[in-house]
Amino acid sequence: MTEDLVLPAPRAAGAGTPGDPLLEVSGLTKHFPVKGGFPVRRTVGAVQAVDGIDLTVHVAESFGLVGESGCGKSTTGRLITRLMEPTAGTIAYRGQDITHATRKQLAPIRSEIQMIFQDPYSSLNPRQTVGKIIAGPMEINGIEPEGGREKRVRELLEIVGLNPEHFNRFPHEFSGGQRQRIGVARALALEPKLIVADEPVSALDVSIQAQVVNLLQKVQQELGIAFLFIA
Repeated sequence: MTEDLVLPAPRAAGAGTPGDPLLEVSGLTKHFPVKGGFPVRRTVGAVQAVDGIDLTVHVAESFGLVGESGCGKSTTGRLITRLMEPTAGTIAYRGQDITHATRKQLAPIRSEIQMIFQDPYSSLNPRQTVGKIIAGPMEINGIEPEGGREKRVRELLEIVGLNPEHFNRFPHEFSGGQRQRIGVARALALEPKLIVADEPVSALDVSIQAQVVNLLQKVQQELGIAFLFIA
């Protein structure tokens, strides 16, 4: 990525001031039921994947969530982004309780909370071009950027250090590090205020990990996005 590349400013509306609470999680719990019995399968127990997590992420802050393998970190990330329904506890975003918000209630803030997934190979649809993958969030949310979606996608590709001419290529034509950059571009497409990065470099070669970390750091500093890093 070129050093003189200027990233677009984040949306000003409700951006908040660095240091203000952005995400507040209290007593977050997720239990997965264990089914058993025959012929009628009934709940015979529960796996306590997440049990009583408290954390606060402030505007423009980098927050690290660290733990051993299998301790529930990724589940926590999916609960915060509301890709999973919590069993108990509360999740508040910009002072609004979104713990059990419906899809309709989440719609106004869904674009502000994005996620970078751990595996750059399985997180991208192999049947879609890079342009389609990155433009997808804009299409779903009905956003038409100035100059059109294709122009915005090409800008995002340049921001993450890829060639804008890669717009019509497919994921299998890229290395793991390049695929993760595509994932970062997709997460930035809606100009979010919070990005949950679920072990974004664990599947990459050591030589590539530093490049992706430096990219995320530059994005965080220049766009003022809060990051919740899972590691």
